[in-house]
Amino acid sequence: MLLIDEIESPIGTVHLAVRGNALRELAFERPLEGTRRKTPVSDAVRAYFSGDLHALERIEVDPEGTPFQKNVWSLLREIPVGETRTYGQLAKRLGSSARAVGSANRTNPIALVIPCHRVIAADGTLCGYASGLHRKRWLLQHELTSVASIAQAELALSR
Repeated sequence: MLLIDEIESPIGTVHLAVRGNALRELAFERPLEGTRRKTPVSDAVRAYFSGDLHALERIEVDPEGTPFQKNVWSLLREIPVGETRTYGQLAKRLGSSARAVGSANRTNPIALVIPCHRVIAADGTLCGYASGLHRKRWLLQHELTSVASIAQAELALSR
């Protein structure tokens, strides 16, 4: 059974579709069809927006896609919170092209949890976020600010 939940976030309503324990789809502002019920995935997404940046890493995912897309999405989940990679860097790891990686990112059905927002252009600019560049910008800022705050707190505690 496909369970649907939605949460309000600083960047709009997040709609989640969960089957079993795995997230199947995530959409901003676009309602999904299924049985409405709160899930542990919803709690993890809320925790992320509240500052637990590693909460998304604990979410099991089961997106539909081609083997290549799934390989790209798997690499995206390896990008640490607060860091970015370029399309070219990912393509090199896959023995593919940056364009193919961009195409897989564009079809990512679980943006945010499969963090395609952490992929940027070779020149360092933000580009290509299907959910809107304003969301990509916010997500990167959220992660960078939180990581910097944690590092400052750890530095202060070590003194």
